[in-house]
Amino acid sequence: MKAERVFQVLLCSGLLAGAWLYGQYWKRAAVPNAEDHSGDLRGVNAELTRELDELRDEVAQVRSLLAKGSLAIPDDLISFVEKDSGMVFLRAPLAKLASPDVLRNAAERNLNLLSGKGAIELEEEAWKTIGLIPSNTALRGQWIAIETIDTRGLFDLTSGEILLPEDFDPVSIPDSGSLVHQLARQLQLQNYPLPAIWESPDEARAWQAVHRGAASGVQGRYMLRRTATEDIELDDAGGYEREALLLQLSPAMQGFANFPYLEGHRFAKKAYGQSRDAYRAIFQNRPATSFEILHPDADHEELEAGPISNIGALGLRLLLEPYVGNETADKIAAGWLSDRYEIEAARLNWRLVFAQPEIAQSFVEGLQQIETEGRSINIDGTHVDVALPLKK
Repeated sequence: MKAERVFQVLLCSGLLAGAWLYGQYWKRAAVPNAEDHSGDLRGVNAELTRELDELRDEVAQVRSLLAKGSLAIPDDLISFVEKDSGMVFLRAPLAKLASPDVLRNAAERNLNLLSGKGAIELEEEAWKTIGLIPSNTALRGQWIAIETIDTRGLFDLTSGEILLPEDFDPVSIPDSGSLVHQLARQLQLQNYPLPAIWESPDEARAWQAVHRGAASGVQGRYMLRRTATEDIELDDAGGYEREALLLQLSPAMQGFANFPYLEGHRFAKKAYGQSRDAYRAIFQNRPATSFEILHPDADHEELEAGPISNIGALGLRLLLEPYVGNETADKIAAGWLSDRYEIEAARLNWRLVFAQPEIAQSFVEGLQQIETEGRSINIDGTHVDVALPLKK
């Protein structure tokens, strides 16, 4: 018998046995002249305690077994994900239960894989210096918290495994919906493997937005299908603790964290509505920048040469929004062509290129509203060079 089936049998047996023993205890406790039977009652109580302890040990052993082995994924979920995505699994889907520590470690491995080992600390310095995040931000810790708090599943990019929390409930529709999301990501990665190297941090963010946005679409369609026949609110899917965490973070961190589930989802949904071929094409010919997700219909010939993209159009928009407003920040980001920063001699040198001189001028005017000591700005047509003293 499979481990998960053993667990279900033991759990049900434990509940039934516990209920029966509990009933027997109170039957005996209700006998007349309880004082004359106090010794018997103490014996019964001890026996009940021993029985329950044994049941708890058995359940713990099965949970341990499940954590080490793979869970059996329902065939109907696999079929739904394959049919909805227009792809097939090249290898059997893998999922297993994981402790909070295992989930956190996997989230950190994903972070290192997408950012480059040690690169997240350099990015933190650059973002603080530019003014994208507050000076007290611990970027690595915040990203790991965003990925793991209140999570009902996590996809380990390094192993290709789906990790589920120890209290995962396969009968729960929200939990099964989360599993569908992770299955969609596993299916995507099997058919379209990770690139050997990221050309820029913004490219990694664009890749993640496409994959997560598409997986959210699969999950949403699954949830709508289930709720059409069963009584459940979509809000029951949870995520409230994550939303509460995001509200405590800077607007830029909120924007980066929600990018896959908003703009990434819209980008994937548009392709899905066209055809399965168009949908698969977003994984095969993936966007190299966040700009291509934010402005999929824009026609910047310069982007075809492979733009330099550190904070990208997304980071530029998030940087300026608090100072110039959403509409102006979006217009400036729509005119972004490339940006690169380098850190040397305790200074950050940042070069940006825009489509028109007017856009470059608007960017400079917005940047000047961000109070920063020791900053120098030089504008030459569509090129802007910014130098800033490094903030730790």
